[in-house]
Amino acid sequence: MNDSHQIQRVVRLLSILSSGHHCTTTELADLVQARVEGKAVSRRQIQRDLRAIEAAGVPITCEQAGRELRWWIPASYRAMVPIDINRNDVLALHTLKGMLRQFRGTAIERDVDKLAQKLEKVAPGSVLMDNGLVSDVTPGAMRDAVPDAILQQVIEGIRDIAYDQVTYRALYDDTRRTFIVALCRLLPHAGRLYAAAWHPKYKRYITLAVDRIEHVERANDFPLPHHVFDEEAYRQQRFGVYSGEVTNITMRIAAPSVNFFTSRQWHPTQTFKHRRDGSADLSMRVPINPELVSWIVSWADVMKVVKPKHLIDACKSKAAAIGEW
Repeated sequence: MNDSHQIQRVVRLLSILSSGHHCTTTELADLVQARVEGKAVSRRQIQRDLRAIEAAGVPITCEQAGRELRWWIPASYRAMVPIDINRNDVLALHTLKGMLRQFRGTAIERDVDKLAQKLEKVAPGSVLMDNGLVSDVTPGAMRDAVPDAILQQVIEGIRDIAYDQVTYRALYDDTRRTFIVALCRLLPHAGRLYAAAWHPKYKRYITLAVDRIEHVERANDFPLPHHVFDEEAYRQQRFGVYSGEVTNITMRIAAPSVNFFTSRQWHPTQTFKHRRDGSADLSMRVPINPELVSWIVSWADVMKVVKPKHLIDACKSKAAAIGEW
């Protein structure tokens, strides 16, 4: 018997049986053979491997299934079994570790630190910078952490699908309002943490800066049926985190910059039309909001608005205001 092949089979068996699957020896032989260097695997080998695993102290359980037995490892023991991952999984785990950094300084940090420590055993080291250049240099990151109690209230509101009463301070004038929403998802954007929410009164999605939320509590007496989040609809109704009246717009991209713009996803509705002179028209169906205008003005050396006229006027006013300072 080749010991290296048996070790490969045993590791694969542990991974399969600890994942919650209840398998016969025939099924196990097929699953293991697909992952052990193409070597043929027999039921007799699987039976010997199962006995070896039991002898090592792993509590394998079995039950009668017709003429065969089905085998599995109890959930209480699974945390001790190696995780079966490939190279793509490792990259995904590194990315997950990087995303967990966004929750530094919050109550969640204590929980994600435990998760990060477990991930470190599987995907050690780091492939991402500790701080993203975009969030630190371009839009600026929020210096004040979201209060732990508020973040917990928001997360509970998202996890437990229902309507909540939210007390919120407006971003620019500190006006305090209380309204009923269905909290749907958290999203980081431009150095700030936001919550996407459904506003049943206006029948549309809104975006709330989490650091401006003062209180969240269950609206138990709200009779409407629960809302199911539609991420595509949310994204199509805004550019960045800002919403507004959705309009068809077209911008012309200068020829030297066409490859740069066509290689990126700016909005789910974007389409490009190439022109004979090498330029291209970028069309989108988006709301005309401050974030869109600022984005266009930032590309003024390679982009100009074709239509609509009120977007042209908004961009000109923005550019003129910059020059007046």
